[in-house]
Amino acid sequence: MSGNKWEVGWSLQENQVAAVICDGDGMLVACGSHVVSYDSRGNIRWRSNLPFKVYRLEVDDSNVGLLCGQGFHLLRIADGIPIHEGRATAGGFQDLIPRPGGGWVISDRVGHLHLFDVAGIGIRRLNTGDNRRLVGWLDREHLLLHHQDGRIMCLRLVQQDFSRYIDEKNWSWTSRLSNGQMLLQATDGEVWMGQPHPFGWDALDRVEMVGTEPISSVRSGDGWWVADIDGKLLRIPPLADESEKSVEMKGGEFIAGNGIDIMVTATQSGLIRWWESAELSSKRRAIIQRLVTEERQRLDWEFRKNMFQEARRAEDDGILSKAIELYQALGRSGDVHRMLQRQSRGD
Repeated sequence: MSGNKWEVGWSLQENQVAAVICDGDGMLVACGSHVVSYDSRGNIRWRSNLPFKVYRLEVDDSNVGLLCGQGFHLLRIADGIPIHEGRATAGGFQDLIPRPGGGWVISDRVGHLHLFDVAGIGIRRLNTGDNRRLVGWLDREHLLLHHQDGRIMCLRLVQQDFSRYIDEKNWSWTSRLSNGQMLLQATDGEVWMGQPHPFGWDALDRVEMVGTEPISSVRSGDGWWVADIDGKLLRIPPLADESEKSVEMKGGEFIAGNGIDIMVTATQSGLIRWWESAELSSKRRAIIQRLVTEERQRLDWEFRKNMFQEARRAEDDGILSKAIELYQALGRSGDVHRMLQRQSRGD
């Protein structure tokens, strides 16, 4: 997959969007006080109403975690039914992330992290100072945070919690960690791609990009894609073949994906696009073509079956000319010869 070898499979208009995330073969969208689950064809699977506007969405193996108002709520992925009445904190929550092996970690707006079990029951709270976002897990114990001062913090969540900065560089923006890799933007505007570990970087390379202001990102089968401040979709690292830049890809403020061959973009005003890689689009077209062919064959078989039954009825009723005509249309030369013999005998 490369460049503009992505196609919009379908699009739809929702109300104002605040978050979007892929979920298996579909997606979840937060619009106002609703969370809507769509399948891969844009059909609504379920819609769940919350007491306040929803502004964050995440999923684990079986549940949807969301933030709305000052609370944290869990819904069942299968049908959107709430698992509990919600958990709240003074000032509200800011970001959330599922924990490997089960559970949730949520940051609030006054410098705390809240740990919940898989059912959304609180375990404990710890003070980390203000954070811009939860970056991702290196493993079940090590969580990366983008601290308010711009540095990347690694927090070890064990009986004796421990935190340290992995370096002293200040970053104005970071992506979520995806398969051990992340994007970062330095305060001078340069974009970097890094592979962090608890004590530093296995790799940290500057990406040749000019004038990019990423606001959201997703990692896909052909690399990273970011939505910039102008709503354009850009691949990181940039496309090597300049000819592939000829078609500008517009997305919006939000981007999500399945990590392989699906991306979803959305504008704040509610225009949602479902993007598919060229390979997936080709497979989808082949499936549709096969289904159409099979349906035509089924209809043709039904038609021929009905015609044969009509020929047999004409034969039984002694209307031999009609029977001959129908057998001829069916290409049943043996039956046609048999009817002609009956006619010659005067049967």
